[in-house]
Amino acid sequence: MISAFLKPMLPTLSNELPVGEDWVYEVKYDGFRCLLYWNHSKIVMTSRNGHPLHTIFPEIPNFLKSFENKLNHLFPLLLDGELCILENPFKANFEQIQKRGRLKQSDRITQAVKLCPSSFCAFDLLAVEGQYIYHEHFLKRKELLSGFIEALDVDIQKVIPSSFMNFVPFTNDKEYIEHTVRNNKSEGIVAKNIKNKWSSGTRTTHWIKVKNLKYSTFILTGYDTENGFFHVGVVKEDQIIFVGLFSHGISPEEKEALIQVVKRNRSGKSGSIIMIEPSLCVELSFLEVYKEQLRQPRFFRFRFDADWEDCTWESLQKNS
Repeated sequence: MISAFLKPMLPTLSNELPVGEDWVYEVKYDGFRCLLYWNHSKIVMTSRNGHPLHTIFPEIPNFLKSFENKLNHLFPLLLDGELCILENPFKANFEQIQKRGRLKQSDRITQAVKLCPSSFCAFDLLAVEGQYIYHEHFLKRKELLSGFIEALDVDIQKVIPSSFMNFVPFTNDKEYIEHTVRNNKSEGIVAKNIKNKWSSGTRTTHWIKVKNLKYSTFILTGYDTENGFFHVGVVKEDQIIFVGLFSHGISPEEKEALIQVVKRNRSGKSGSIIMIEPSLCVELSFLEVYKEQLRQPRFFRFRFDADWEDCTWESLQKNS
């Protein structure tokens, strides 16, 4: 008997994509990881942490139910994918999916379905006809998944933002996917070994995730003595605004040196935060800017050659 509540297999984060004849590449979409279970009586969608998603995103089960008579010979089945709100075939909108995920009232959910519909981007098939198939190699699972998606009258050659269901295609062309992800500002790339077998709840090196990171230069504005985070900002409309904080990526030696610089040049203190006059600049990597805040910022290097006045909101937008 298959379960609707498996823990998903997770990729290992890396700075480099693996290469070789056993590796293929998929676009990484920025949404909610989701397992979709469908049997003769119900459709259940669960998040990575086991929370139900089918009531918050009812457009997906409603779409699938129109194909129930055509596909019920495949039940029960289990899909793995990413629940997204797509901006284009290669990029999902993180802010919009977060807003949708917080809705609880049925009337607001109904309105959101019309204004901001979601899409289930399926990249794996884990069970069909009541039997787990995750012991099969990647290419076999992908072949079976493509047949299922085609039966929904969905194009499997490309991701279509307006479609409630999508098939995530793969390629063995590393340069093509790197170019595509960079130009479309996608979240990143997942490399998958074609001999991989799906394993519940494991973080595997058979899947490798590489983020599509952006880089920009920021003004150091302070250091929090309680949590060890450095604060950074940019110039916007002649004022320095806070855009984020970082602690990862900097070596212990660099961190200690930076703390001493902050202490020597302190301009005041606000709670546990030692503030510093604008002078020192740092370059950070980040995933994107969300609500004027950096997502997943990480120290990259000091920028002693940069003028703090050049660290502007406009330059950050250009680099995002």
